[in-house]
Amino acid sequence: MKSKVQIYEIESQYFSPKDHFISRIKEMEKKSVPGAKLAKKWTEILNKSLNSETYPVIHPIGQETFSLYAEYPTGVFEYALDIDGAASLIKEKDIRPVQFNPSDIINAVDQGNLNKDPKRIKPNHKNPVMVLQSRYLTQNKPYCINGNHRIFEAYRNNDKQIEVYVFKDLEFVPFFYDALSKATYYLEIDYDHVVNEK
Repeated sequence: MKSKVQIYEIESQYFSPKDHFISRIKEMEKKSVPGAKLAKKWTEILNKSLNSETYPVIHPIGQETFSLYAEYPTGVFEYALDIDGAASLIKEKDIRPVQFNPSDIINAVDQGNLNKDPKRIKPNHKNPVMVLQSRYLTQNKPYCINGNHRIFEAYRNNDKQIEVYVFKDLEFVPFFYDALSKATYYLEIDYDHVVNEK
């Protein structure tokens, strides 16, 4: 199975956040009166806060990060996630992991982007296994953002259990380390609510 990650890495470089926001704003405006009100607020946010944001985001050196790509009609957007920050939040809030049978969570691993040659794997177990599950980013399917190889190895070794930290929808917003990722995610939630009349 070939991963789309390499394609997304290239395509995301050409994404225009401003064009995306304007496109979503126009659609919300046309949909309904509540949509028009939200569109007005997002226009203000775009003009006041987001026009000066750098995209694609510059990943900080020495910090473990993860790029989660999302396909939109306007192109592929790179959501920037702070894995070290997520691990700190787990400790700070004393969040507990979920026990999974590896066969029940293996689909969270991007198989096409998984290095299956043990000689080429550089183990980094500083941060725990983390999975996101979002209606707006992952079609409500679990997606591993840290610990792909640990899940794969547990599955391959027929282990009975693996500890996984699972974060849904708004729970992982603090993991975004740039304003544009956060704003785009909130925009998508509002857009979904407007177009689906929620």
